[in-house]
Amino acid sequence: MAAIDRRSPIPLYYQLKLHLQQQMESGQLRPGDRLPTEAELCELYNVSRAPVRQALTDLVREGAIYRRAGLGTFVAPHNGIGLERRTVIRVLAHYDVRWMATLEEAVSSWNERHPEHEVRLDLQMCAREEFHNVLRRAVIQGESPDMVPLDYVWVAHYASDGYLKPLQELDPAWAATLANDLEPLVNYNNTYEDRLYGVPVQADITGLWYRKDWFEQEGFGAPHTWAEWLKVLEHFSTEACRARFRHQYALTMPVSTATGEATVNLLIAFLWMCGGDILDPDGGLTLNTPAVHQALQFLQSITVERRAYLPKEIDRASWWDLVRFFASGDVPMAIGGSYEWPRIRDEADWAEEEDATSNLGFCLLPRPLPETPPVGSLGGSSWVVLRQSSHQDLACELLKLLAEPEIATAFCEENLQISARASINRHIVGPEHSWLSQIVPMLAHARPRPRIAGYLRLSHLLQMMFERTLWQGAEVESIVRQTDQMLRYVLAG
Repeated sequence: MAAIDRRSPIPLYYQLKLHLQQQMESGQLRPGDRLPTEAELCELYNVSRAPVRQALTDLVREGAIYRRAGLGTFVAPHNGIGLERRTVIRVLAHYDVRWMATLEEAVSSWNERHPEHEVRLDLQMCAREEFHNVLRRAVIQGESPDMVPLDYVWVAHYASDGYLKPLQELDPAWAATLANDLEPLVNYNNTYEDRLYGVPVQADITGLWYRKDWFEQEGFGAPHTWAEWLKVLEHFSTEACRARFRHQYALTMPVSTATGEATVNLLIAFLWMCGGDILDPDGGLTLNTPAVHQALQFLQSITVERRAYLPKEIDRASWWDLVRFFASGDVPMAIGGSYEWPRIRDEADWAEEEDATSNLGFCLLPRPLPETPPVGSLGGSSWVVLRQSSHQDLACELLKLLAEPEIATAFCEENLQISARASINRHIVGPEHSWLSQIVPMLAHARPRPRIAGYLRLSHLLQMMFERTLWQGAEVESIVRQTDQMLRYVLAG
């Protein structure tokens, strides 16, 4: 049905959830009405059970529907005050809205505890590549949202520009308690000038997704070195292997500006593993080095010399398309992040953690030599309060709720995500969570991307550098030198 668009960057489960919410708001589904079963919804909307189950679970938590054992799922009665009398919290988010679940559950919890002062969310969504322009325009026009989710890397950028409200100014004691429980690098990335701005939902690390079941059948393990990786790429590109598993290509990876910041996030670790970097410890530019040249030349050996290994239009692929190739079985490998399991689950119909453990593999990126220390780029999503918010105190109360261990832990367990908090990571590592027990320890090998006020401009220039070298095949040393010169000019200004 038209309610689900597989080409959309909005997760399938969230599209279904919005559709059901709209049916309830319009009266197509009335209080007391029985919803179709999970199997019926799967058939009706041509989706797997994973997104259906997630959509229904979220609606149950928010009190919109309820389950009766043996009878089915029903639309809940209308409770509380009218929508027009509720305090509206305005939220701007890009289409990758999976992190909305924590905020929506916090709102539901707030409304249960405070029926005399109910809250509703006014959500505006935009494309990821439009997010920064939309946010800045709203602030300039005096129409700032109350809250937004930000990738860690943007927190310092917006804090330095005065967009964000420090949590210490809202509730100093709670902010201090939260900061003490955050993983050290996560705390570093959500702090600017010794003040905490972000409330992280999860943490993630970049690496290589691979079809573990296919690899085992072919006698391969996870590739740990460049030489091993090239051997595996060659094997899965052979006609016989492609016929066996019915895949078309060997690998997906970002190669252009079409994937936006994901290009930098997913590829910067190759510079690090060669000993290169963007900035030195004092914040000085250190891009134009032999180590950076070595990393880009190796990547060129895949994207230029072995271009047939990659999908033909990979340079036009958006960030959500990279993992879709992998989840649909078109490739056995994809450079990606640990955060992508929910989208893989939705696309591949692997609903359980056991499916991930048996069918999927995720390892840190292959490195030049066995003795090279493994490394991955740190990422994650945080909720922040805008300084122009009209409801700063209420927004802070919602952040406290979504940070409560019950909500934060449930999100990580259900979506198989690394937690941003040390206490929760200790809880979710164990025999009952075999997949999380594999990926949580990888956080020890994470490094943050450059944490500077002008990261928006720096990121764009780095994306162009990767595109010109990896896809256009430009001479590496020349492009790196040009990028270095432009960065010096931009950062000086």
